[in-house]
Amino acid sequence: MPSKQANLGFMLIGAMMWAALPCLGQRATITGTVTDPSGAAIPRAKVTVANPDRGFVEHLTTNPAGAYVATALPIGDFEVTAEAPGFRKLIQSGIVVRVGSRLRVDLRLQVGAVTQVVQVKSSPVHVQTETAELSDVITGKQIDNLLLNGRDFASLILLVPGASPTNDLDLSNPQNGGDVTVSFNGNRRRMNNFMIDGVPAMDETGYARTVVTPSLDSIAEFRIATANYGAEYGKLGSAQISVATKSGTKQFHGDAYDYFRNTGLEANPWFINRTIAPPGGNAPKSPLHWNDFGYTLGGPFYIPGHYNTHKNKTFF
Repeated sequence: MPSKQANLGFMLIGAMMWAALPCLGQRATITGTVTDPSGAAIPRAKVTVANPDRGFVEHLTTNPAGAYVATALPIGDFEVTAEAPGFRKLIQSGIVVRVGSRLRVDLRLQVGAVTQVVQVKSSPVHVQTETAELSDVITGKQIDNLLLNGRDFASLILLVPGASPTNDLDLSNPQNGGDVTVSFNGNRRRMNNFMIDGVPAMDETGYARTVVTPSLDSIAEFRIATANYGAEYGKLGSAQISVATKSGTKQFHGDAYDYFRNTGLEANPWFINRTIAPPGGNAPKSPLHWNDFGYTLGGPFYIPGHYNTHKNKTFF
């Protein structure tokens, strides 16, 4: 039988492999063309798509039409670099990649020495021109700043046009069991599909319920596609909700929280006091004691002097 040390080693290797895997369900893409000042395509130009925060780098070469495509990208801040003989090197930064997005970043090189560098720091126009998909992204900033009674990320789904909750939907109850009884554009509520980092998270018994409800602090962002999405989603024909969780970067980061609700902080509705309480008094309060607490932690996995010393390979 394997020893305890061997089992521990296998567990550690498995954890490292899991930490290093990209979130396949995000399927973000950057595409574009590389041209000269006249607009003519530059074939075989070198294109580098990089996310400096995570040490992610992908090297590409343009085809005869000057086009390039970088697929299966993780979410985050990217920069795209293009270079070709006889032209100045061009670096386009400030590119924000969202979950499931498909961005076009066209690069026009200027004639000059290869050692000369042109840096452009601006974000491309946030207009979806590559697909006919109708979708909306709920960002991490919205998740952090919007008050959600029940601390359920599904409450934010109702911000999307076409979302219609059923009468029995109660996302304020932390024990609702992941029920998401929301209809999109008149489709059946059971036809919605939830994915967390590319893994299906729907109850397969036929109920409109998720089997996993991630903590709000673990969600980086999520996209809700309601129509004209690609065939890669499949399975169910209504809304496709793709959740991307937070990942590690070169810097350690995290937080600790406790969302606290208690009877002493709650007020009875005015109508209850009016109908139940004696004149001039207050109705008794229903007991309420609720603490939603936890923490998040992310960063690079490294062993000083032995593994990932530059903190650009493996993250958790």
